[in-house]
Amino acid sequence: MSNNSVELKGLNAKLRILRGIIRRNNLSVMEFVYHNYVLRVNEEVVKNNEYLICMVCGSHLNITREHIIPRWCFRKDTKKYFDITVNGHTVTYNKATIPTCSTCNAELLNSLERYIQKLFHEGFEKDFAFNIFELQHIIRWLETIDYKFQIMNISKKFLSPKNGKHIPYLSDFPLYLLLPNKGYSPAKILSTIRYAHKRLAVKDKANHVNSLLIFKTSNQHFHFFHTIDDFIFLEIPQYKIALFYFFKEQFKETTVAYKKAMEVINKVY
Repeated sequence: MSNNSVELKGLNAKLRILRGIIRRNNLSVMEFVYHNYVLRVNEEVVKNNEYLICMVCGSHLNITREHIIPRWCFRKDTKKYFDITVNGHTVTYNKATIPTCSTCNAELLNSLERYIQKLFHEGFEKDFAFNIFELQHIIRWLETIDYKFQIMNISKKFLSPKNGKHIPYLSDFPLYLLLPNKGYSPAKILSTIRYAHKRLAVKDKANHVNSLLIFKTSNQHFHFFHTIDDFIFLEIPQYKIALFYFFKEQFKETTVAYKKAMEVINKVY
């Protein structure tokens, strides 16, 4: 058995474990999100726990910080940042994290990220001709990033707009509640986060491969934009690859997905 076969077998075993713990603990993780970030009494957030839990499996032991976007994507550059549309603040990719236990962080999620990094490293040599199983792993990775952003947005407070007037009423609202063009109610937010978490437990992503577009790029800079539960764009220059993925929409033909993706890219990028 080749080293690649052994590595892939190990990854699949860890992904089975990951899917299992997500299915078993979805309810407890969502209860924590609801009681600590969504529930409001007399217009104030009520936190029912003084400790953090792993936002993947729900454990409160050995909590670490999991980077939303892996550090290798932005070459560990601590100065690179993205804008928070809602309040005009910026967050460095290096500080954009969510709480996860050491097992989910260092073993399960890290196994998938290492595999994706190797896939991209070798992809240019193969003209990015990924097979159906590799495409499904890329999709799973991008869905994991979306879920982590959803957790960041529900746990991070609005505070005050940068260079704007302080709004006491909104200061402790989660960013998620104030996302533009969403208009989510608390119930809808919780439902969306629950679905994003459950989505990580789905093994077969074959129906979504036409929603994933992969481009070669000669750009020298890392770029990223993302709309929760809608689409994501990542451009990773060291591997000469750019990705665009629609989280919910499915397409019979990639040409249709490509046309729609380019409309978004030309508008945003």
